[in-house]
Amino acid sequence: MKIKVITSLDHKGNPKGSGTAKALIIYVDEQGERHEKEIKTDIDNDTRNALALKLSVEVLKALIKPCEVELSLNCKYIKNCINNGWLTSWQQSGWKKSDGKPPANVELWKLLDMSLKLHNVKFIGGSDGNL
Repeated sequence: MKIKVITSLDHKGNPKGSGTAKALIIYVDEQGERHEKEIKTDIDNDTRNALALKLSVEVLKALIKPCEVELSLNCKYIKNCINNGWLTSWQQSGWKKSDGKPPANVELWKLLDMSLKLHNVKFIGGSDGNL
């Protein structure tokens, strides 16, 4: 099952602040009928990266079957953690970074890691436009 996800992040405050993130999950069935579901999440007193991570986890939790997912997300940090092998390295070292400390939002990273084992996810650049 192929899924497309478009996201929008609105975060105020640097580095910590509050924000809202939305995702539109789009699926076209075998009959060509388009199905959509919107996911929304909020965050207070945390970073924009944490907001993007939380949204990614919520989106993947909403998918009940293994899927091929194209997730449009304007967050280089998440893409780099996955594409550069940091997530795998943290998991293999007991959820510790090279400095011996856990990554920020480690519980969200663990949830994302579990979801990535179920779904084939491709993170692509996003525009942070309005949904």
